[in-house]
Amino acid sequence: MDAQRAYPCSPSTRSSPIKESSYDAGTRASWRHALTSDDETRKAVQAASVAELAWLGPAGQPGARPVTPLWLDTAPAVAYTYAEHELARTLAAASRVCLVLSDTRMAGSHWRPLALSGRFRLVEDRSGELFVDRLLAQELRKYPPSRTYADSPLLRREHWWFLPRLILVLEVMDATPVAARADGTGHVLAVAPRQANHTGLMVDTVRVGDDDPEAADGAEVAGHGLVHTSTPAEQGRPGILRIVSLAGNALPDGPATLLGHDFSVPDLERWTPWLTRGAMIHDALHVEEWPHRTSLEASPGVWRRFQRHRRLERACRTGLTD
Repeated sequence: MDAQRAYPCSPSTRSSPIKESSYDAGTRASWRHALTSDDETRKAVQAASVAELAWLGPAGQPGARPVTPLWLDTAPAVAYTYAEHELARTLAAASRVCLVLSDTRMAGSHWRPLALSGRFRLVEDRSGELFVDRLLAQELRKYPPSRTYADSPLLRREHWWFLPRLILVLEVMDATPVAARADGTGHVLAVAPRQANHTGLMVDTVRVGDDDPEAADGAEVAGHGLVHTSTPAEQGRPGILRIVSLAGNALPDGPATLLGHDFSVPDLERWTPWLTRGAMIHDALHVEEWPHRTSLEASPGVWRRFQRHRRLERACRTGLTD
């Protein structure tokens, strides 16, 4: 593959000019940081209600999911309850992660499309004191469902298990622009490039060249949980999707994950992500696993809300005892 192709969130050592809507993998790290100041990065993260997180898994397959972006002191962060302690520890061990601000919905005036890559530093806040003092107000503003559990001292006392957090602080190595996904259209693509001179993780905002396949019957989705997947043969769908970068970047070959998600505005009570996994080969995703659902889940009833609450409580309590 041509060494001049643009790979957002991919490390390298060569130097070349910076472009406005993409960046060359050869640009030196010090030049890439010049794309945005620390203050601009802080404002962009604080103005974002949602973000996408991609990481390189231990087996070399990229993972991805939507997250609520927070800001702790001088760095971006995400804060998982102990219901997701296994995921948090997996992310802390990942060799490369990338936090992407691409969705324009519910964004503030200082928002800008941006990809921040580096590694996570895990802070275990089993008492919840750090989370309550420094991050809770941000989460309540950005993710309204948390208000059910922690919007007052009385609620925090009742739902004490919701406050302990595994806080992942992003030690940013690269800050690069990406193309925005207006109104949430398009997807975020994460690829582990196969080229010898490009190791780690490439992330870009993309669209599917052909119309997205219609959703199959959906499985239950709880909170931020990901839908189950199946093979193309099981779904009766074609195994290849043409992928186009929204910024016009060339896309590398390698194991890949395509993330899409939708949520209800402005309450975010429903937030449904879906993953399509496979391998990128010549700007096409050769699909190995399809999601069962590619649309927003239905509005929950009273009983389903109660069940979701109880599942979260049990999972948090169990995670705190592990």
